[in-house]
Amino acid sequence: MHLMYLMALLPAIGGLIYYFCSKRIVWLEWLGCVILGLATSATCHMIAICGMTADIETWSGVVTQAEHHPEWVEEYRQAHTRTWTTGSGKNRQTHTETYYTTEHDTHPEHWEEHLDFGETSEQKEISLARFNDVRQKFGGKVVDGGKQDTHHGGHFDGGDNNIYAVRNMTGHVFPVTTIRHFENRIKAAPTVFSFAKVPTNVPVYNWPENPNYQQSDRLIGEPRISSLEFDRFNSRLGPRKKVNVIMINFGLKDSSMSEWQKAKWVGGKKNDLVVCYGRVNSDGIAGWAKAFGWSESEGCKRNIESIMLGKQVNNDLLPILEREIAQNYKKKDWHKFDYITIEPPSWAYMALAIVMCLTQAGYWFWASMNEFGKEPKKQRFLY
Repeated sequence: MHLMYLMALLPAIGGLIYYFCSKRIVWLEWLGCVILGLATSATCHMIAICGMTADIETWSGVVTQAEHHPEWVEEYRQAHTRTWTTGSGKNRQTHTETYYTTEHDTHPEHWEEHLDFGETSEQKEISLARFNDVRQKFGGKVVDGGKQDTHHGGHFDGGDNNIYAVRNMTGHVFPVTTIRHFENRIKAAPTVFSFAKVPTNVPVYNWPENPNYQQSDRLIGEPRISSLEFDRFNSRLGPRKKVNVIMINFGLKDSSMSEWQKAKWVGGKKNDLVVCYGRVNSDGIAGWAKAFGWSESEGCKRNIESIMLGKQVNNDLLPILEREIAQNYKKKDWHKFDYITIEPPSWAYMALAIVMCLTQAGYWFWASMNEFGKEPKKQRFLY
């Protein structure tokens, strides 16, 4: 890491020599070279570290409201500028005139739903079919949702600028997910925690990114639990405990698969609690179970393993797991990993060298050709 900033000294030393040898360079131009070199190193360092540590996690939430936005027309004034010239020679004059036109913008009909994730909220555009489904299961009552916002600072000129909202009057749960970004220093330095490289012949799974926010992919392998109920289970725990529970059925494979999966995911994302199991017998009870994740509560994970080994793996298991997680799970304080030093990869040094050469060459060309110098411009010449 320090080498990236030491590389900024090379153009500074070269610039200092050029400063003493050339009458075209002043000390402020040399100082600009030093600042540019340090800024280039800092920028390349930041880009390299951000690229290595950037990661995502899944948050869970629920739909709280659906809205119908009818089509309406907004009228607004648009400013235009017109420039023309008159005369010629010394009598040539330039004239500028600002004039306004009345414009209309038609805002199309659409439907939205409001999502609540505890600490944050979002709005998503949805289809009419989804809106009708939410309206029916929320009780069907439409209330006043306010007026449409203008986009151009104009005013309503036609259509229907009312918003028609449907709020949850029945307690029905529509679970949803969203992706959040965070800095993962562990991913950039996995060997610090002794995560082995997974052999290519070991069939581990990719982390579920849940591209459909209305239905997650957190049940992996052959599911023995309803996907909808599992998402509802997460939607209750997520905002409260800041956890993302993933469950993997490894079928007939042995418990070593959980360690390979842990290595593949570098321990899991910041809020992941991953429950692995396999070899479910004819009674529906797992032959082995292993839980992992970056939590402050190892006891909770061991309790989850015991629950998995003593109960049938089906929807009836979810309330038991929910009670255990709600009572004993504690999210990891991610700032405890701030001590990890990230060393930029070799490509970052190569990229820095190229960028440094290009920026310094351009800068010194400008410094050599501008009007500043130790002597008046008419007396200066290039060395």
